[in-house]
Formats: sequence, structure tokens, C-alpha cells
Amino acid sequence: MIILDQRQKQDTGLARLGDMSKAAIKKVAQAEIRAAKSFLDKRNLQNISPKKFAIAAKELDKGFQDTLKVLIKELSGGQV
Repeated sequence: MIILDQRQKQDTGLARLGDMSKAAIKKVAQAEIRAAKSFLDKRNLQNISPKKFAIAAKELDKGFQDTLKVLIKELSGGQV
């Protein structure tokens, strides 16, 4: 059995509770940003940052199409 010291217990608790300020933030590869840019350009959505869109898709663990649906629903106040 592995015994964790107090600091390790606190760190795992922060990640488990969703405190992203202390937990590791997922990084986005340049290829994902390029893919997001291509996706957004095809839909004539140049006012959305491809990097932020790719980060959102990664955090939601969804594809670009599903991420766009989530954003539309959130921005419209659930009226879609």
C-alpha cells in the first residue's frame, strides 16, 4: 500500500474537485489549432479564435461539431 504525504493528498483533492488553478491544464497541439481554424473557416466563423475553440473542444472532450452545438446552445440561452 502506498502512503501519501499530506501535500500529495491535497494535490489529488484539488484535481478531483476541479480546481483548475492548481491542476494541470490540457495543452492544445498546433495541429488541433489548424484543424479548428479549418473547421471554423468552412463555416464562415472567423470571429471565433481557433485556439480557444480547440481548447474548449478538448476540455469538453467533444468533437468540433458537438462543441459548436454546445456553444450555440449556451450563447442562445438554451433557446435552440
